[in-house]
Amino acid sequence: MTRRLRSAGALVLLVACAAATLIEGAPRGLPGVALGSAVLLHAERALALLAVAVGALGVVVQAARGKLPVELSTSGLRYEAEAVDDAAAAVADVQEQLNDLAVLVVELAERVDAVARHP
Repeated sequence: MTRRLRSAGALVLLVACAAATLIEGAPRGLPGVALGSAVLLHAERALALLAVAVGALGVVVQAARGKLPVELSTSGLRYEAEAVDDAAAAVADVQEQLNDLAVLVVELAERVDAVARHP
C-alpha cells in the first residue's frame, strides 16, 4: 500500500513539474543549455523542479520526524547521525554491565578472603 502511494505521489509530482514548465512557456531565445530545443528546455526545467521538490519534501519529512539538518553545503544536507545516539545508549549499557561485574568481583573476593581466613 505504501509503495503504491509513493509511486502515485511521485507521478503526480512529475506531472505537476511538467505542467509548471509548460505553463511558463519557452522564451524567444532559448538558453544554451536547451541546445536549441524547446522540448529539451521543458524536460530540463521539469527535472530541475522535480529535484528541488524532492529535496524540499525530504527535509519536510525529516523535520516531521524531529530531525533538522545541521549543515547545508555543496555536497548536500547533513543530519546528526542516529548512530551517535545508538552508540551513547550502548556505552551506557556497557557501563552498567561493567559496574555490575565490579560489584560481583568485590563480592567474590570477599568470599575468597573469608574462606582463606577460616579454613
